[in-house]
Amino acid sequence: MRKSSIIFLIIGMLTIISSCSPKVSTRKLNAYTTVNPNIVSYNELTMDIDTEPIEYTIDISTEAGRLKLNKLTIDEACDLALIEAIRASKCATIFQPQYTHLVEKGKVLRVTLYGFPARYKKKE
Repeated sequence: MRKSSIIFLIIGMLTIISSCSPKVSTRKLNAYTTVNPNIVSYNELTMDIDTEPIEYTIDISTEAGRLKLNKLTIDEACDLALIEAIRASKCATIFQPQYTHLVEKGKVLRVTLYGFPARYKKKE
């Protein structure tokens, strides 16, 4: 009799525990799933990004480069390369700019920028 009462008690506890657990629906409908929007970045809507990357270098081997890089930090030299690359390519900005630099004894000798020029789309 003792065995049957323990089994009955366990079954009763499992029934109570299973009835107390919250029911979770696996199917949830919201605006995202019913409409299924295409996610497009704001930049793709407003800008034309060139497929060909550019490379722009400022080097102390030229007189102009020597004057530009004189007493600049690495960050300042990278900023200068970005500004000059934007002006040279006649664009609004450069996407995914990547920099390489050459420094010797704390002095910046060369900065090279690599990236994709982007221009604002023309209104039609």
